[in-house]
Amino acid sequence: MNSAKAKVKGSPVYLMKVVPHRPVRNMLIIAALIALVLGAIVATFFYAQNRASSERLTLQEAQELRGQLGKLQQDAEESKRELAKYQLNAEVDRQAGEDLRKRVMQLRDEKAGLQRDLEVYRIMTSKTSNNPKGISFGVFSVTPLADNKQQFKLAVQKLAEDDEDFVGQLRALVVGQKDGSETKISLHELVVSKVGVEPLTENIPLSFKFFQNIDAEIVLPEGFVPQKIELEVKSSTRRNPVTVNTDIEWPDN
Repeated sequence: MNSAKAKVKGSPVYLMKVVPHRPVRNMLIIAALIALVLGAIVATFFYAQNRASSERLTLQEAQELRGQLGKLQQDAEESKRELAKYQLNAEVDRQAGEDLRKRVMQLRDEKAGLQRDLEVYRIMTSKTSNNPKGISFGVFSVTPLADNKQQFKLAVQKLAEDDEDFVGQLRALVVGQKDGSETKISLHELVVSKVGVEPLTENIPLSFKFFQNIDAEIVLPEGFVPQKIELEVKSSTRRNPVTVNTDIEWPDN
């Protein structure tokens, strides 16, 4: 018996509370909680809908914006056309200016050639003429090309009105400045060699009745600034040989 009492005394004792059984009240509480959750979901949905609606444009606003966009696109296209027209006009003006510059240079060279001809005529008519054939130099031009090349052109002509051919040779020295000192370079050293084209020699052979053109591509040395060209023509005839010397300014490009 004592042993039984000891076991009873060692067992835990729990406090008990009597609660009335109310199933309807419990159902109402659960229903209220569900309603609150559903209400929160619905409220969140309508809030999102209202926020999205407030950020969307109306049909009239969208049409106005599309009209403004179309107008801006038209203005942009018109601006592009105007820009292209101005660029074309600028290019035409630039080309016209370049053509005018070339024409002025050509007229200047022609004027210089005519002045040389007049001087030769004056010498020819003198009693002590040393140039009876009237050997002179016509238009002299140097035109820039690609790759630092230049087109060299010089006309050697005879002003005397006879049917005899002039036979002789021409020597040409390009005179300029390089490294602060005067430098002379023979024309044939500047000529660009080409396959199938006979190279220019130091003594250029001449044989013509009225005129002969010297035409070649040249390249000037780096740092060399040409100023003039020294020309010497000698006839090949043994009787009354003719030697003509002159200097011509190097044309500006």
